Amino acid sequence: MRKSARKIFAKGFLKSLLFFILFATITLGSYKLVMHFYGPSDFDIIEIIPSVNKQTTITVASIDDVSKHLIYCVDEETGDITKLILEIFDCENVMLYYITIPIKTQLTLSDSLHRELVLIKPSIPGFLKLSAITGYLPRETVYDYGVLMIEELLNIQISYYTVVPQSIYNSVFETEIIKQKANSVQSSGESFPREVFSDGFLEHLQTINTESGLRSYIEELYTKVSSNLSYKDKLNYMDSYLNTCGKDIVFEVIAGVDSNSAYTINEIEATNQLKAYLGE
Repeated sequence: MRKSARKIFAKGFLKSLLFFILFATITLGSYKLVMHFYGPSDFDIIEIIPSVNKQTTITVASIDDVSKHLIYCVDEETGDITKLILEIFDCENVMLYYITIPIKTQLTLSDSLHRELVLIKPSIPGFLKLSAITGYLPRETVYDYGVLMIEELLNIQISYYTVVPQSIYNSVFETEIIKQKANSVQSSGESFPREVFSDGFLEHLQTINTESGLRSYIEELYTKVSSNLSYKDKLNYMDSYLNTCGKDIVFEVIAGVDSNSAYTINEIEATNQLKAYLGE
């Protein structure tokens, strides 16, 4: 009886197995026929799957009454970011602020931004200096992601950014070392590098006193720099630039503590500093 039961079970199992193989073969064959006549081509499939290499919009430029313009100074040969300035332009009150952000500033990436950047560069740490980001991110996206980092670091919304080659930057700005006063947002008695207009650029500014002259200057400048704000949109600020007096241009350093190896932003003091510049 036991042998008969085993034979019956074996026959039943083989029949079930053969039926499953036959069913799978028919199903697979039917799928191939349908895909051959009605399914998408390889090209369609490639289009459906998002490409990690395809450039997507990361940041969008905007025209604001109080613009926050991030200026990158970049070494032409290495592509490294060597200087960083936040230009705040209050068009209504016609006040122009240039806030130096030391390139050795330390920052901690938020969890969401870090997870996004890990997909691009798995080795990127959650804690790094601004000067290090060009070593982790491709040049095509590093400036956009730099904007996101500064937005998180300073809790502001950047209007647009411009990438300026070192040679062009040096014709506009120069670095001076200043010693902060006791009532400054920085610690009393400390010295800080601050970016200011060069003497040569100040002399050149005195020659730009007409709308056509400023338009020509901006147009020429746009052939030498790269910005996510178009030349046409940049002209929206032209009247305000023409009405800005020298006494209404302020140069500062973002509030923080400087050391030999790094710069640490004081979040509370930097927030109050920026609120004053933004008119908040």
